[in-house]
Amino acid sequence: MQDTTEETTGERLTRTLEAHGLTVRTLSPHHFDERRIVVEVQGGAEILIADSYGQIDGWSNDHSGWTAFYRPHGERSDEGETPVYESEGTKPPFAQDTAALVAAVVQCAAARSRV
Repeated sequence: MQDTTEETTGERLTRTLEAHGLTVRTLSPHHFDERRIVVEVQGGAEILIADSYGQIDGWSNDHSGWTAFYRPHGERSDEGETPVYESEGTKPPFAQDTAALVAAVVQCAAARSRV
């Protein structure tokens, strides 16, 4: 991954996920400042991604880990939500952690897509 200091961790992750052919959007709830990346999974499911603070607007040198959850019913319900990837609290290097997250998300999206 290219080291681009002008981009936030979320912007870099979004660019990488899109490069892998995934449909990605940003979710900004109306309360708090929490923002999440949403990967749309074919069939209406989604994968929610944020850092350990529930954010995506951090900087790579402050990265504290990623967390990703598969939601089989998308925005309609968090029932059945299951973890896809968790490294929060371990303070892994951004590039390696993001590569592992992307691999897990790509694999999950491919396995869970309904044609």
